[in-house]
Amino acid sequence: MTDKKKIEINAAIYPSVMSFYLGKKEDATKDGVKIQQDFEPEIALNLPRDAYLIYLQSAADEKNTKEMELLEKYAYGVKLTDAEYYDLISLIMTPTTRNWTSANLNGDILAQFGLCIETAEDGKRRVNIIEDAKETLQAEAWEGIILDILRESAMTVISLFEFANSFERKNANAMNKEELKIYLGAWKFSSDEAEQQLSNALRVACMYTLVGYYCGDRKNQYLSFERYFEDEYYKRVSLIFGIWTSLEDKLQIEYVPLYDSFHNLRGLSKTDLIDILKAVLDNPNIDLDDKKMLKNQLIVSAGAFHTNISSSDIPLEQNLIKPAVNFVMLRDKAKNTLEAAKTLEKSGLYVDCANRCYYAMMDALKSLLEFKGLLAQWKENQLKETETHKSLERAMNDLVSNGVLLADDAADFTFVLNERMKCDYSLYVFKQADALDCISRTKAFLNKVELLTV
Repeated sequence: MTDKKKIEINAAIYPSVMSFYLGKKEDATKDGVKIQQDFEPEIALNLPRDAYLIYLQSAADEKNTKEMELLEKYAYGVKLTDAEYYDLISLIMTPTTRNWTSANLNGDILAQFGLCIETAEDGKRRVNIIEDAKETLQAEAWEGIILDILRESAMTVISLFEFANSFERKNANAMNKEELKIYLGAWKFSSDEAEQQLSNALRVACMYTLVGYYCGDRKNQYLSFERYFEDEYYKRVSLIFGIWTSLEDKLQIEYVPLYDSFHNLRGLSKTDLIDILKAVLDNPNIDLDDKKMLKNQLIVSAGAFHTNISSSDIPLEQNLIKPAVNFVMLRDKAKNTLEAAKTLEKSGLYVDCANRCYYAMMDALKSLLEFKGLLAQWKENQLKETETHKSLERAMNDLVSNGVLLADDAADFTFVLNERMKCDYSLYVFKQADALDCISRTKAFLNKVELLTV
C-alpha cells in the first residue's frame, strides 16, 4: 500500500473574518465545591479560512486528479505552464453566488460558509460541506491560490503608480501615518472606505484580466501567461489610477471595463462614461503612452462591437458606446489637430496650417453634434459617420438657429473653411498673420464647444 503524498499550503492566504466554536463547558466538583474548567470546544473554526481548507481536503479525498496536481505544484512552488494556468483559472469561472456577497450574522452561520455539522454513529460531531455549496467553495478556495501565485506580479504593477499620493486616511493624525494598504482578496479588510474601495477596484481589474485570458483571444498576442498578465493588468491599473487621481470623492472609485468587452458597460450612463474618459485623458498625472494605449483600445473595442453588430446590441451602441466613445475621440482629435496647426505655423508651413485649423474645427463641431445626439450613426462595419461637409454646414446653421451657437461662431467656422479651400485648391498668398488668425479663431471655437459639452 503506497503512502499518501502530503501536501501542505500556507493557510494564511485565506482570510479569517470570524471564529466559530461548538461545545459545552463542564464544571467539575471537588469536595462539594464547583470548579470551573477551561473551555475545550469540540469544533473550532476560523471562517472562511477553514471552509476553504475543508474543501481542498475533500478534493484530495475524492481523488480529484486535476485539482490535486495543480495544488501539489502550487504547494511546491513549481512553475505552471500556460495550459495549467488556463486550467487553474477555469476553476474559478463558475457563475455561483460568492460567500462574501451574502454572508451575515443571522440564521445558520455555518451554512452561509457552505458548511454543516453532522453527527457520526459514535456521537461525535464533525463539519462537512453542503453539497450545493461545493462549486462556490471550489471557486473561492482556488481564487485564493491564484491571487497568492499572482500577488508579487500584481503588486509590482500596482507599485508603478503613486496611489498613496492621492490618499488621505480617514481620521488620520500626525501620530497615525499608516501607509495605504492594498488587498486583492474579496473579503473586507479595512475600516477606511476609500482604501477598501480602491482595493476592490484593483481586485475587479485583476479578475477581468483573468477572464480575458480564459475567454478572449488577446492571450494569443503574448508568449506566456505571465507576460499577458503583467501587460494586461498594467493597462487596467493605469485606468484605475487615472480615475483615482481625478476623483475628489475617493469613495467613487471603481474599475470601468474599458479594456474588456463593451458588453460589460451595460448599466453605465453616457454622462458617467464621458466624464470618466475625459477625466483620464485630461489628467496630467497619466503618462502620454498610457493615454494613447487607452484611446487605441477604445477604437479597437468599439470597432469589434460595431462589426457584425446584433440587433439586441444596437441600443447599447447607439445609447452609450457611440455617444461616449465618438464624442471623446472627436474632442481629443480636435485638440491634437489644433496643436498640429500651431506646429505647422511655427515651422513656416502656413498653407498646411489652414488645412489643420479647419479640420480641428470640423472635429469639434462633430463632437458637439455627438454630445447633443445630432450626429449621424456609424456606417456599416466602419467607425465613420454618414456625414458630408455640406451636412455639417447645415448642422452648424441649425445650431445657430436653435441658439446653441452664436452667428459669430458660425462666421469663424466659415472664414477658416474658406481660407482652407483657397490654400488647398488655388494659388493663394497665405502669410503668417493669416495662419495666426485662423489659429485664433479655431482656438476660440474649440473653447466654445468645450463650454457647451461639460
